[in-house]
Amino acid sequence: MVNTARTAITIRIDGTLVAPSDYCAIGNGGSWLIFEKFSGVSIFGGTLDGQGTGLWACKAYAKACPTGAMMFHIAIDGCHNVKVQGVKVSASGNSPNTDGIHIQLSFGVTVSNSRIATGDDCVSIGPGSTNLWIENVACGPGHGISIGSLGWELQEPGVQNVTVKTVTFTGTQNGVRIKTWGRPSNGFVRGIVFQNLFMVNVQNPIIIDQNYCPHNNNCPGQNSSVIISDVTYQDIHGTSVTAVAVKFDCSKKYGCKGIRLEDVNLTFGDQPAEASCVNVGGSTSGSVEPTSCL
Repeated sequence: MVNTARTAITIRIDGTLVAPSDYCAIGNGGSWLIFEKFSGVSIFGGTLDGQGTGLWACKAYAKACPTGAMMFHIAIDGCHNVKVQGVKVSASGNSPNTDGIHIQLSFGVTVSNSRIATGDDCVSIGPGSTNLWIENVACGPGHGISIGSLGWELQEPGVQNVTVKTVTFTGTQNGVRIKTWGRPSNGFVRGIVFQNLFMVNVQNPIIIDQNYCPHNNNCPGQNSSVIISDVTYQDIHGTSVTAVAVKFDCSKKYGCKGIRLEDVNLTFGDQPAEASCVNVGGSTSGSVEPTSCL
């Protein structure tokens, strides 16, 4: 749907809107519902049933599957001043590439009071995202909240001024993650605040991975040049299901700078959790467990 008018538009969904049961009907279209070139649009109510089960099964057991429309449940791409409130996303924990909410090339986006269960990132933040506020979100199952992956392109806009606040992660692969490809890029991540987070049996509660390169393909020298700086982790508590609860694996070219840990308490069963630091500099304040490696 395209609207170039200046008048506000309200779309109200009553009941359930159901996608075609045959995923080939959408094929490689990439989207089921798409709204573009809008100004002043509000979408309220209802349930959207994407019927993704069949496509997920195809992707799990076969190679010749269409893209379908389930790479992201909600994609905010090239948008300004968007509010996402009171949304519930529900997908199987083993559903492939089913990010709950994806944001890229967008400014002034707020996500609040939402519950996201999915097979990939609950919220993923892509290149060119600025002034984001994510608050009061329940995440799980899923891969946590991720900035990235970034740095696939040599010329790529950065990510800055992002706050993730008051989020509970339950049984997720990651808590809060920054992920960049091990490739040359002029991208950056800066001005990030992760605050008041609760981890419940999370595999990687706090992680920066600048050596992302599935199958070790297309990563010459395995060397990310995305610059990560000014990242604060504040008031983060809970349990890790792996011994290393805090992992900073930063680029050997630039490293990570200005990483701050404040009042962090993460445990690993009845044992002390561990922290791992590679090419990272920063500081701690307050009580920090596991013992900081900064």
